[in-house]
Amino acid sequence: MQWRLLAVSLSLGLAACAAMADDTRPSGLCEINDAKADDCRMSDTVAADGTHTMVFITGQQRIEFVGKSQTGWWSGKLEGEPAMGREINRSHIMFSTIDLKTTFEWKSSAGVP
Repeated sequence: MQWRLLAVSLSLGLAACAAMADDTRPSGLCEINDAKADDCRMSDTVAADGTHTMVFITGQQRIEFVGKSQTGWWSGKLEGEPAMGREINRSHIMFSTIDLKTTFEWKSSAGVP
């Protein structure tokens, strides 16, 4: 009986994790090259050396920033091009390639000041 209860609990836990991984709700708004802001999802993976890989998906478009943060300023690559960024606050980040040809802004829907 205990094994059966454990198996049911485990399967429910795995189902909940899978549902969270498939979450398609917007996590914020993305604005590319000063176009109209649109709903988007963001994921952030941090490597052992502190490098962030942030992927933003809006509609059929995927934007990637790979870099490091230093007290609210970011340096790295936006879509493979050298870029800088700054955190307005924890829920609002702006990036631009060094040549200023590509700009990108993300605002969290959580509204954390």
